[in-house]
Amino acid sequence: MSAKYRVLSADDEFWSRENIRQMLHWEDYSIDFLEPACDGEEVLERIPEEKPDIVITDINMPFLSGLELLNRIHKEYPEIITIAVSGYDDFQKVKGVFISGGIDYLLKPVGREQLVDTLSKAIKMLEEREEAKAAREDSRLKENYISSFLEDDEFSSLLSGKLYRPGKESHIPSTSVFSEISTLLIKFHDVEILKQSYQKDMLKMSYSLKAKLREIIGDDRTIVFNYKDKVNEFIVELNATPARLRFIADKILEAFPIDEQGPITVVIHDQSSSLDDIAAVYREMIAELVTRPFGREHCIVSCSNEKKKTGLQERYTDRIEALLLECLCDKDTEQAQNVIMEMAGLQKCDSSGWSLFEVTQFTTGVMNTIADTDRRNDGRAYEEVLDAVNYGLRTLNKDIILNNIKVALRVAAGPKPTEDNSIGDQVESVRAFIEEHYMDHLSLSELAEQFYVEPSYLSKKFSKEYNETITAYITRCRMDQAKELMMDEKNKLEVISFKVGYDDYNYFSRVFRRIEGVSPSEYRKRQKSDSAFF
Repeated sequence: MSAKYRVLSADDEFWSRENIRQMLHWEDYSIDFLEPACDGEEVLERIPEEKPDIVITDINMPFLSGLELLNRIHKEYPEIITIAVSGYDDFQKVKGVFISGGIDYLLKPVGREQLVDTLSKAIKMLEEREEAKAAREDSRLKENYISSFLEDDEFSSLLSGKLYRPGKESHIPSTSVFSEISTLLIKFHDVEILKQSYQKDMLKMSYSLKAKLREIIGDDRTIVFNYKDKVNEFIVELNATPARLRFIADKILEAFPIDEQGPITVVIHDQSSSLDDIAAVYREMIAELVTRPFGREHCIVSCSNEKKKTGLQERYTDRIEALLLECLCDKDTEQAQNVIMEMAGLQKCDSSGWSLFEVTQFTTGVMNTIADTDRRNDGRAYEEVLDAVNYGLRTLNKDIILNNIKVALRVAAGPKPTEDNSIGDQVESVRAFIEEHYMDHLSLSELAEQFYVEPSYLSKKFSKEYNETITAYITRCRMDQAKELMMDEKNKLEVISFKVGYDDYNYFSRVFRRIEGVSPSEYRKRQKSDSAFF
């Protein structure tokens, strides 16, 4: 057991010091027993460096008496708990101990049981202090998180053209103060990594990342906010030269290692603008962001007033589509995969310099062709695969995209006739797993691998058993939990969206409306009205 508290004992008599040292196995009480001091002056000299939590001192010592030591500690180090020891049963000295802040007065010779009782009292006081301090800190942080969220809400409203919210105090400074500013967009592509880093606490994640960005930039006049509809996007407004912006962008990428926060794109918009123009600037930056090279690497992209040729290509050409259609019509899955991966070059999209836009355009075309050609299944058969492919696009993960396109081809080919009939138990296990982990990213291929089932067969059997696809079941679990969380008005809708598994609030809102027939805000208002009626 590692030591949690530190005890410093003081006595001018050697045998008294050794008696206290040897009386207990201090480590059993999570206590580090420091080398005893010979007098009160030595105690005061050692406190700043050794930082004891508890001081046990003899009353009668030369140079600086125990009572004087207690008084000094009480005034200069009030957080230290003090215990007095004396060989005299003197009422005035006992009284002086407590006046000087001591919690107990032990008579020599000190007994083991007596010492344990007093230490237990001291440790309990220390633990209560720690709990109170932690509670205060937790309350302070929550207040900061909420304040930060409200600030983000105000700035985010600029992106949709809503400068102020009626009846609410605005956090937005005068736009005239920021009439000549440049903009950075920082996008963290892998939200799942961020979730794990911040224990799935959106408010904590947003607040912490903003604080770190401000620290990196080091300019108090800078505006940093988290776009509340896209929890993985942060906007920075500042006065800086193009060279300074590039320097800051490099520092940001250096401060966030890929293995800890995943790949990041920093988009630089160095043309001067004002906060009033931020919506237009944001759209330009998003349009430029998709030109970044595809792959799990950090990237800096710059916007420019000059029209430039981006070099984007039409990767899903008529020729590739025709070859893929021919293979699918012939049920030649192996050759279809070769067309996609080798002939079109998706297998090497990262090393060949494909942009995010090109990979998105290509995979969308491939998935549409596969689904349209498969007359045995309706579009629902590809929901799980398409969801996983989109996740791979968002996280810039080539392997996820390739694996799930292969799954889509197997779905199109149909299940093998030799599948194991014990699939029923595995399907039930998959359903139970989804109910416990619906808020995490779940894909058909990952579930199939975890439960040792062929993906297309799992998809078919799950749909047959529960009359809905795996994706639909995950969505229903998420929506049910979202509705439960909405019952508490303290839960912000954007936070609820994040908690149930969505990093894009707009997408969550669209899915919620599709299932419930109303938006999340309308649903909450209706529930509030119904509860008031009853």
